[in-house]
Amino acid sequence: MSLLATTLETVRQAERRSALRHLLRHPLTAARAAPDVFPAIVRHRDWLARWFAEQPGWKLVVPPGGGFARLYKMTAGAEATRPARVSGKPPFDRRRYVLLCLALAALEEAAAQTTIKRLAELLEHVGRDEAAFDGFDPNVFSERRAFVDVLRWLVEQGVLAVRDGDAERWARDRDGDALYDVDERLLGQLVAAPVPPALAAEPADAVREPYPETDDGARLRARHQVFRKLLDDPVVYYDDLSPREYEWLDHSRAFVYGRLADDAGLRVERRREGLAAVDPEGEVSDTLFPDGGSTVKHAALLLGEQLTARAKPRAGEDVEVGEAQVVDWAAALQADYGERCRWSRQYPADDDGARRLALDAMALLESFRLVARTAGGWRVRPAIARFAPSAPAAGVP
Repeated sequence: MSLLATTLETVRQAERRSALRHLLRHPLTAARAAPDVFPAIVRHRDWLARWFAEQPGWKLVVPPGGGFARLYKMTAGAEATRPARVSGKPPFDRRRYVLLCLALAALEEAAAQTTIKRLAELLEHVGRDEAAFDGFDPNVFSERRAFVDVLRWLVEQGVLAVRDGDAERWARDRDGDALYDVDERLLGQLVAAPVPPALAAEPADAVREPYPETDDGARLRARHQVFRKLLDDPVVYYDDLSPREYEWLDHSRAFVYGRLADDAGLRVERRREGLAAVDPEGEVSDTLFPDGGSTVKHAALLLGEQLTARAKPRAGEDVEVGEAQVVDWAAALQADYGERCRWSRQYPADDDGARRLALDAMALLESFRLVARTAGGWRVRPAIARFAPSAPAAGVP
């Protein structure tokens, strides 16, 4: 191969890897939001669509001239550790999810430009037709606050763009208003489900994926599930794989490691208990840990050390820690670090504050597959051992 051909192939591989990594992190991408990488997505859309279809079994749509790319990601299983949320806010609760669904229905009736007050009126109208849900009442502060969080999430997804005004002022006292541009193309691409919700007899049907009832169908399902877990989950434990998934992975390790490393730029860490596809650049993950200076992340890291110390002498055994013990640890951490590290006042140094901090910190550890919730507390999982405290290196004070 000539030097020019080699150089062109290197550039092509780099572009494909960059585009693939971007779509893993941003499955709904508008051209205006990613001007640097979007041309590569368009240029390599056939290769990308084939890769996603063959490995995790995800559909990629990049309409010619559409100005967006949509990767319809399906998780390996239903779980609640990665809820919808807006920057700096707690995860969506049930009410916010309900309002999000109603807002999507209302936006179908809205013009290309609309205001928050108009959307609130549409939401009231749509809500009255849904007997299963409580109607939307913009006279209640908590309802307005929840609705503004939903609108902020839609702004972060690119479906809405703030043209003018102040939604926060409307949330406080209804005197304010905000003007939004509505991107109808992206609005129609938000829901990722194998079966359109309108055609599903019940919610579970919307996410049911048909596979042939044959050996080839079972192998294909196992392949898709393994790749989904490695691409989406921080840690994949062998114990969490079905027998068919483990069998497929065990016979395809070289292929899996090659695709993840060469095509996605991920480094596979192999341990006795399982695997982790690690991104050395930290670009693919939606949440990093340990990273940032939040109170919950700091407390989670310190609790991780406590849990590791508890589990280390019993390596290979299941170690469970009760909720009361973790709350006691959180209270002690508040006393040691709360003032000098300026921990958030959201977690006051009292019994309720310690309990809420413990639950939020452990929920973070659970989302990274470092612990598992049980009826009475949490089971410590092997990957938490990477957060064991160690002695400083020689010469380090």
